[in-house]
Amino acid sequence: MERLTDPPAPLPAPPDAPLVRRFRSRVGDHVLLVPGSRIYDLAGADGNGEPDEEIDRLVSAVADTLLLDGAAAGSLSQVVVPAPQSISLNVSSSCNLACSYCYAARGGFEGAQPKPMRWETARAAIDQLLAAADADAPLTIGFLGGEPFVNRNLVHQAVAYATDAGKRAGLDVRFSVTTNATLLDGDDRQLLRSHPFAVTVSVDGDAPTHERLRPFVRGPGNGAGSHARLREAIAPLLAAPGQAHIAARATITRMQLDLPRAFDAILSLGFEEVGFAPLRRGPEGSGALQDADWPVYLRSLSDLARRELARIPAGGALRLTNLAVALKQLHRGASSPYPCGAGGGYHSVAANGDWYTCHRAIGNADFKVGDSNGLERERRTRFLQQRHVHAQTQCASCWARYLCAGGCHQEAAQRTEASCDFIRNWLEFCLAAYCELGTSHPDWFDACASTSHT
Repeated sequence: MERLTDPPAPLPAPPDAPLVRRFRSRVGDHVLLVPGSRIYDLAGADGNGEPDEEIDRLVSAVADTLLLDGAAAGSLSQVVVPAPQSISLNVSSSCNLACSYCYAARGGFEGAQPKPMRWETARAAIDQLLAAADADAPLTIGFLGGEPFVNRNLVHQAVAYATDAGKRAGLDVRFSVTTNATLLDGDDRQLLRSHPFAVTVSVDGDAPTHERLRPFVRGPGNGAGSHARLREAIAPLLAAPGQAHIAARATITRMQLDLPRAFDAILSLGFEEVGFAPLRRGPEGSGALQDADWPVYLRSLSDLARRELARIPAGGALRLTNLAVALKQLHRGASSPYPCGAGGGYHSVAANGDWYTCHRAIGNADFKVGDSNGLERERRTRFLQQRHVHAQTQCASCWARYLCAGGCHQEAAQRTEASCDFIRNWLEFCLAAYCELGTSHPDWFDACASTSHT
């Protein structure tokens, strides 16, 4: 177990860090209170979106009053080292596809994970999670690789074991898996239906795009056919998902920035939720976005989001995960100094049993924090201190710091002014959409409170 130490020292925001951000929507002028992500309407603004010095002074005074006790800002300055609440098991060290941009080198992580996970390793990691986690909150066990269903027997065994152990301990144990879906058989689909699974299916658009980026390693037509196999294998699960919550995730490269086209192609397979992730880093020639691509990506994503918002008056659901998640986070006042739970509530377990702060860091000694016999609190603390948004010189004074928090730790080296402008502009789009939706359809947030997006 971890050795107890004194709590880490707080990391305060720079004195020049903005506390507010004014923005405009079609229904008026508004202000975002940055710590706590609270949104207020500005009555009496000039109405043309131009800054008004008197209103700006009033906004600053209100912000100072609301933040007088320092509660919101103070909590965001803390470096908290929580117990793990979720893990991913890298059960497979291989994959049947040869995706051009794969960060995991098909599961082998450039030699760091040469063999698949064994049952004894998976069981020890599950036991460690069940023993350490907060029993009053849900626990999640995820499966990654490579392609997880290359090692399907271990996935099935781990789910059965964790479900039984969780019931005996009175724990709410849930599961997740990221899969290319081409290997799913009837038993796999039944496993996903029969347990609370968040299933993320990797699919990159229409058949030509998908098969160019995600071909089989071997097969007819020089590896072609992965899209057809995906469609065949996932259709029965989409038709009868049971307890599974299924969403598609598309990686967007600079060779294909037409998001509406990709979105429609993926929906045609039967998916009801689709999310997009721009490729920020990858092997040479894999299509990582460059500075000139970010405005194009923003326009494409915003056009698609407007199309989805237009569905709401007729009772349509938001199928674009990027937008749905952003709106729900704004509604609940999401505000965090970290972009994800890496190294905090979330860890990833390599096939050999080592624990890392992130599934993208397998084999990187800088991200290793222990194993299933115990975690090293000092290493976790150092990781969380170094990656706190206040420790990021490019981020600490940005108004979007608690909504973005610097983005993926693994992609920080690829951060540029153009990519950060994309984040800020997308957040302003979502802020405006939130205010407009709150005016025209305030009940939408109550109606969707029970739904989840991965």
